[in-house]
This record gives sequence, structure tokens and C-alpha cells, in this order.
Amino acid sequence: MKKSILILFLSICCSQVIFAKHIIGGEMIYESISSNSTSRTYRITLILFKDSIANCTNCAAMPASVLIGIFNNDNSSLVNSFTIPRDSLRGPLETDANMPTCIINAPTFNYYAGFYSVIITLPNNGNGYTAAYQTCCRISNINNIQNVSTGANGEGATYSTNIPGNNQLGNSLMDNSPKFSRVISVVCFDNNFSLDFSAKDKDNDSLVYYFCGGFNGGLATDANPIIPSTPPYNNLTYQTTFSGNTPLGAAVTINSRTGFISGIAPAPGKYVVSVCVSSYRNGQYISTHRKDFIITVASCNFASASLNPEYITCDGLSYSFNNLSNSPLNLTFFWDFGDPNSLSNNTSTLVAPSHTFSDTGVYRVKLIVNKDDPACADSTETIIRVFPGFIPGFNYPTSMCKAVPINFSDNTYAAYGAPSLWHWDFGLNSSTSDTSNLSNPIFSYQDTGIYLVKLLVTSNKGCFDSIALPIHIVDRPSITVTNDTIICKIDGLQLNASSSIPNGIFTWSPNVFINNQNISNPFVSPIVNTTYYVNFLLNNNYPNCSKKDSVKVRVIDTVTLFTIKDTIICRNDSVRLITLGTALQFTWSPANSLNNAFINSPLATPTSPSTLYTVKGNIGSCYTTKSLTVTTIPYPTAYAGADTTICRGSSAYLHASGGIKYTWDPTLFLNFSTVSNPISISPIGDYIDYIVYVYDTMGCPKPSKDTVRVNIENISIDAGTQDTSIVSGQPLQLNSTVYGALSSVIYNWSPNTIWLNATNIPNPIANTQGDITYYVNVKSSIGCTNKDSINVNYYTVLPDFFVPNAFTPNNDGLNDIITPLALGLKSIESFKIYNRWGELMFYTAELGKGWDGTFKGKPQDIGTYVWQANGIDYKNIHLKRKGTVILIR
Repeated sequence: MKKSILILFLSICCSQVIFAKHIIGGEMIYESISSNSTSRTYRITLILFKDSIANCTNCAAMPASVLIGIFNNDNSSLVNSFTIPRDSLRGPLETDANMPTCIINAPTFNYYAGFYSVIITLPNNGNGYTAAYQTCCRISNINNIQNVSTGANGEGATYSTNIPGNNQLGNSLMDNSPKFSRVISVVCFDNNFSLDFSAKDKDNDSLVYYFCGGFNGGLATDANPIIPSTPPYNNLTYQTTFSGNTPLGAAVTINSRTGFISGIAPAPGKYVVSVCVSSYRNGQYISTHRKDFIITVASCNFASASLNPEYITCDGLSYSFNNLSNSPLNLTFFWDFGDPNSLSNNTSTLVAPSHTFSDTGVYRVKLIVNKDDPACADSTETIIRVFPGFIPGFNYPTSMCKAVPINFSDNTYAAYGAPSLWHWDFGLNSSTSDTSNLSNPIFSYQDTGIYLVKLLVTSNKGCFDSIALPIHIVDRPSITVTNDTIICKIDGLQLNASSSIPNGIFTWSPNVFINNQNISNPFVSPIVNTTYYVNFLLNNNYPNCSKKDSVKVRVIDTVTLFTIKDTIICRNDSVRLITLGTALQFTWSPANSLNNAFINSPLATPTSPSTLYTVKGNIGSCYTTKSLTVTTIPYPTAYAGADTTICRGSSAYLHASGGIKYTWDPTLFLNFSTVSNPISISPIGDYIDYIVYVYDTMGCPKPSKDTVRVNIENISIDAGTQDTSIVSGQPLQLNSTVYGALSSVIYNWSPNTIWLNATNIPNPIANTQGDITYYVNVKSSIGCTNKDSINVNYYTVLPDFFVPNAFTPNNDGLNDIITPLALGLKSIESFKIYNRWGELMFYTAELGKGWDGTFKGKPQDIGTYVWQANGIDYKNIHLKRKGTVILIR
């Protein structure tokens, strides 16, 4: 199987030996040698990684020695410092044995590792020690960090390790740090990859992996040895869209259980990546180890079958697979799902198939790309665990006082197998000791606030999932009690108290007319006004986790109740039936015209002429009743009159009825607006809607309304869009158009000569034998009139084009456009103007259109131009003419 390809180390040539820019990563580890009741002895090893570049001028060699400082974590003091000579130089480092053969722009590797070791005995202490080495000068042009300059403000590097103390190990235990894999691999940009970043732990501790921010170089200004600065160390400053948690972008993640980095590789370039691995022993946190690398993403591509080391489905039998490599060299695909008992096909040739497994269990899945091309074929295998029905969860109090131990209990549901591994994070951002690997841990918070409790749980079948829930830590608990209230003297009352903190003790006082002082919901029956006090206490071990409150119970033997007086409203209107007094419960009747019959002041909408409403007001068993009458009066009957139509310039006479008082809206064009019969004087527009509000004296003070529309007939007539010309013998079709008529119209053409075939139609035919002006009058059925005329010029010539021989387009309003006069023609097919080189200057097929002497917006030169015209005369004979015209400016 070929692994995905990611260049782990970076090669660069430095301009000055003193700036050790050839160092591209580092890791510091510790190994236990011996221990006793007072001290422990360790071998501390610093490993530096270097890219050996051919033909590199002024590139520094791997340092011959390094300076490592040791700091006491109890007080941050410097214990000792050591100048350590290099033990060995190993390389080239092992590369992935499964390098692809079918690859574009294949990278080359030439990486070495330098080892520097020292044995040191350290007195036992509480929080252990930090060993650190600092150097300057990360390489230039790193994609994911901002400042790569040298000096105290630059982004150098700190390689360190945390050695645990008695608080983590106890007085006699020993510990060895994990060691990361050192196999070199390559990844091509914009390709899916899976990189093995796992570590081995000699003590078989549980390991949890995560991305963490890389450290800068502290005070180091060059590669010369310095005593490291005191921990804690500062993180690098990352570019936008990158961070210590996302050093390769949001599309790349690390598996917290396996240490595999996977996702889609970012753009080609160099990236600082720091990976941390935390060790846990029997649920107890031991230490965190880290490795810092400068990773290069190469501009390469290759045919590859790439899958994660394993898959799991815990929510169904189906799973959708896809090749993690999206190389264009991947041409064909063959999948074998390892499930011969499947009801669906056990194989697929799809790029990203989905398969439904026949049963629960562990299956081996195989992918072959380019199966029939040995030169570019590649294959890989993985396993998938199919165990559906895994739901994480835990029980806990959602609120608790600070400093109180809290029991968290796992209640994860697993349909197959059982939960086997747990990792709790109790949400203290400033601490690394707020974790546990127990199934049911106990934890206490020392400060108030809202914390997010996270549980990552894994089953013995390999399923894993997480859940996060908030917990509210308070200084003192909050409690909720029954509101102050009133009861009837012969009644009792159930009091209720609750707290967000569970399983506490409630105590009530005074001990009068109460059935139980030591429950949350006692029953009381006082005969006089009484204030009951309640005290909530978590338990006697935590006296500060307590809170007090009270309930005032007022006792009465009479209910007071008042309502509004009898009232009159307009029929179908509503009225609020307002009550006042001490009553707490209400019952109204009749209920059918009320919006709610059980509130103190319902909204009534009666339709009967008179309705008697009765209300019963209660406080428990005590009650009283009241009544009121609502009388309804109908609205007046408003009539604005029938809609009417008038001629433009005329007046409309309006007639309303139904009351004694009238108000019109709008008042536009009205002579009066508060009479029943106003006149709308010469209104304009197409219509006006007048609304009349009518009042009467029957008892309803509100008006009713009605609307009348006044339509305005704005009649007009067009005898023809423009005057016209005809030749001898050419019949003329007249066409008139009426606008704005709201009723039928009558036409009358004049002069009434034998040249017209009719005078009472909109479109007569004229056989004109001389110049003449025709008039047309129109009259609507309601008497509205209007008129128009058209001039006819008569020529005793044959149908033809008449084009002037010159024009002056100088925008003086005279002869600015050259256009043909088409006599006897019913249409023109084209009118064209050419310059002397035959280039078309102008074209139209519309009568009356002409050339203004410009071409593409530019005035043309003085000179002679050729025109051509085609048209059809009134006898449907085609005419073709051409000539010349002179452009004069």
C-alpha cells in the first residue's frame, strides 16, 4: 500500500552560518535510568533534523554541540545547564518504502538527524522539570506564521520536554516519554493524505494526540548557544486562517487516538506543525510531549489508492467510501468490501461507492486504482468496524456550588459491546489537570462560572464519540418558591420550593398550620396572615451551599369584586368587561360572546340588542358575584348613490342617504363636503372614488360608510399620425383612432364629397383628386365629443423616390438629414448611403427616417455619397432607384 505523500522536512540554504536555518525540526525525549526515594536519573536526548542540500553555499552544518537548560517546575528556577556534544549524525533518514512509481513532479529527500544526549539526576519534587533548547531563525517564506525575522522578536524555535514529578508519578514510579515515528513521507498539494504521526510509549501509557502551537525561540538571536528563557514558552504568531490547532488549515485534522494526520493538503509551501501527545496512566495525567517540524507541501501528483487505517460506523450498517487521493492519474477503481454475504454487490467500480453490510462485525475492504495498468496501479486495504447503536451520554447535576465534589457518571448506550475507554475534560481552560479517564469520576470547581464538560468515550468494539454539556458553578444556589398569594380562610395551600442543585434539604418555618417542615412541597392551612420561610441546604458538610426565601400567605374570608357600569355599544363592536377587587379566579356567563370566560376582564362582542353578563369571582372556596348589561345599537345604513359617468369638464351630482349627518372623503373638486348632495365640479383624471360617512341619531355614535365612483370620459380622436401625400390615381386609406371612450361612439367625416366612400365609419377610403383637409368628429353615447383633421397633398406624378441632391448636417435645423420622399409607395424595403469606397454609411427600412451625416458617431467628410432605395408602390410594383447626394458643411 502506498501512503499519502507529505514532505515532512524543508531544505533551504542560509546566507550566514550563524543563522542555523538548515534546522527544520526537533524533538526532546527523556528515558528513565534509575530512581530512589529522593531522586530520579534520566537520559535526556535532543534530536535535531536537517535538510542536506546539494550545492548550497554558506549552509551551516549540524551543530557540533548544543546548550540545554533544566528548570524546576515548582518555582521556575534554573537547576542546571549543559553544553552537550553531538553523539551521532544519522541519515539519510528512512523514507516511506511504498513511494509511488506513477507520480508527477516527484520530490527528492536528503534528511539527517543529529542526536545530543546527557544523563542527569534530579531531586524528586512536586511538579517535575522542564528541559529546553532554544535557537533562532526559522526559514523564510513560511506559509502559516507571520514573523520569521531573527532576534528577540523573531519566530525562532524552542524544543523542550516536561519530566513529571511526584504529583504525577508518586514517590517511587519512573516514566519514559513517548517517541514519535521518524519515517519520511511526501504529500502533494490539494490531495487527500494520511500521515502516520504516532508515537510509541515504553510504559504502555494511554496516549492522546492533538495539534498544539509551536514555540518561538525566546531570546535567541542567532544559532550561538544560550541558556534558554524560563518556561512557560510563547507560541508562534500564525497567519490568518491558520493556528496552532489548525497548522495546515481547517481541512486537515489529527486523530486523537492514533496520531494520524489526514485531510486535504493546503497550497504548496512550508508550514510549521507542532504535535503534542499527552500520557495517561490508569486515568491519571502524566505529561505532555511534543514534536515541532517544518513541513513542505510539494507541487506533485500521483496515482494512489489511499484509505484511512480503519473506519467505523456506529449509527447504521451502511457506509460511503471514497479514495483519499483525488489525483487525475486515478482513472479506474475497483472496490472489494469483504462482505460475501451481502444482499447487494460485494464489489464496485464507482469512484465513491456506498455499501450496506450484511451484519455487524469487522470487515476488510480493498481498493485498487488503475487495476489494468501495472505501471500506474496501486492498492490499499483497510478495516471497517460495523457496530451500529452507540450514543454517548452522562449523568450530572447541571448546577452546583463551588468547591463541592461532583459525581459524573457515564450512561453511554452501546447496542454492541460496552464502553471501555473514557476521557473527561471538565472545561478549565487554564489547567491541564482537569481531566479523567475513569468511567464515573468526581471533580470539584473552585471558581464560579459556566464550564463545558466534555466526554470522549470508546467502546470495546472500536466505536467512539463525544458529547459536551454545560455545568453552572455558583457561589450559592438559587431557589424558586411559590409566589406570595391569598387564600380563603377555610382553604389550604400547597407550597412549592425547588433548586437548580439537586438532592438538597428543604426546611420550612414557622411550624404552624403546616403538615411537614422538611419537604420541598408542604401543605399549609393558616387562619391568619402568615409568612413561611424556607431554607435550602445541600448538606451539613457544605454549610455555604445554602439559600433562603419566603412566601407571604394572606388569609381572607370575603372576596371584593367591582365591574364597570351598564354600557351601550354599536352592534358587532367589542367592549372590555373590566373588574377590580381581590378575586383570583373568575367565571363569566354567557360565555359564547366572550374571548375568554375565565379571566378578570374579558373582551365581549355581543350581537343581541341586550345581554346580561354575570361574573363569579373566587379566592378558593370564598366567592362573590356581579352583573352588568351591555346594550347594542345598529350602525346607520349608508348609501352613497349609484356610480355615474360624466364628460371631461362636466360636473357630477352626488346623492347620499341613510342618516342626518354626512362627511365626504376626499374633498377634491367638491363644492361642499358635509352635505348629502354635493357637486363634483369638473373633476379630472379617469375616475374618483368618493366615500361618504353617514351618522344618525339612533344611539350608535359611530358612522357607517359607502363608496360611489365618478367615471370621467376623456374622449379624444386621432385622424392619423401625420399628414400624408399621394399621387394621381392612388386610393388613400384613412384610419382614425378613438381614445378614452367609456361608451359607444358615432363618427362623422367631412367635407362630405364624392371622394369618400363613407362618412360614418372610422376608416373610410378616399379617392382624392386634389389637395384637401379631412375632418373627423366623434360623439359618445353620453354626449362627449372631440375632433381631429389630416392634410392630404396631391401630386400628378407616377410613384417614385424623390431624394435631394445635397444636405447640410450642421445642426441648424435646415437640411440636417437626407431622407427620401416616397410618393405613391406603401412601403420602402431599404434606403442605403455608401461612401466613395463602397462602405455602407447608413441603412433604414422605415419611411421618414434619414441619414444625419455621421458614421459610428463621427461626422463624415464633405463629398459625394451614393444612395440606393428599394420600395413597393400602391399597385405592389417593386421600385429600385439610386443616385448621389453631396454632403456640405
